[in-house]
Amino acid sequence: MFQYRSLRLMLLLILLSSCSKTVHQVQPLKTDLNNPRTMFHSKVTNFNASTRISEFSSNGEVFKLIEIGNNLSGITWDPFTQQYLALQNNSAIIYRYDRNFNFLGKVKKIGKIHNDTEGISYFDASSLLIATESNVAHRVKLNKNAKGKDYYNSIISFQLSERPLVKNKGLEGIAIRPGNSARPIMAFAAQEGSGRSVNAQMKVFSFNPLLQSSMLSNQYSYSDDALELSEPFSAEQELGNEITDISGLTFDPSGETLIILSHESKKALQVVPETGKILSILNLKGLPVYEGVTIGPAGELVFVSERNWVQVYTNKLKLQ
Repeated sequence: MFQYRSLRLMLLLILLSSCSKTVHQVQPLKTDLNNPRTMFHSKVTNFNASTRISEFSSNGEVFKLIEIGNNLSGITWDPFTQQYLALQNNSAIIYRYDRNFNFLGKVKKIGKIHNDTEGISYFDASSLLIATESNVAHRVKLNKNAKGKDYYNSIISFQLSERPLVKNKGLEGIAIRPGNSARPIMAFAAQEGSGRSVNAQMKVFSFNPLLQSSMLSNQYSYSDDALELSEPFSAEQELGNEITDISGLTFDPSGETLIILSHESKKALQVVPETGKILSILNLKGLPVYEGVTIGPAGELVFVSERNWVQVYTNKLKLQ
């Protein structure tokens, strides 16, 4: 009888211990990941509004994303799924990678989205923002965790300007600026421009990405009063002394500073989003054509290039 009671007591203790571990492991999330207004500064370490990109450096190493056929044109770190989403132009395919760039799968587009997709940004738990060469931005819906063949489609389209006067000099980058109690969520997009043509002008647009589709249309245009669209600053005037084109955009995790990439000038600029005032400059080397930029989960700057190269810059001051 004593041995039986001892055995029952031992089994009870094991069961209680197991339940305790289960309760400890399954904690409710404190952040509403379905809310695009949520701030993400708590999701990314080592990068805040006071960080300056001139503090960053590369160890010189680059690596290739071999799953992409060619023409890697943009990248975003998605804080909702903890994945890198890389965009291929002239095919509109999105490639998914984990934080260590292990390949997770790819997603193709359906519907009326221009094949020349140039920029990509996270938006919320089930959608992204994509910029196309035709100066149209899309909020697109997709299953970010799809295991096999899957597709994404446009929920809302935003025609931000007439088609570019010079071929292949339209929208090149897009980035979401998270909202907070002091400001609404906004999307920023950039027209590429070029120092090689006076008709190819750099432009930065901001617009409200939360517009919904109606029974009549899911398309908005710069000519519509319903689209809240502006140019917060003149890119040619404010940035023209440092760069001649824009090839990518991203915001710091707080949304206080905007990082602008140039492939012609091989520079990244950190600017005030409202004025374009330059706060910091990072000179780049090592990649053939700098096409996209994002901030990774540890606060690293991640740059991508055509021919599918990736280069990571880390904050050398934070490593000391």
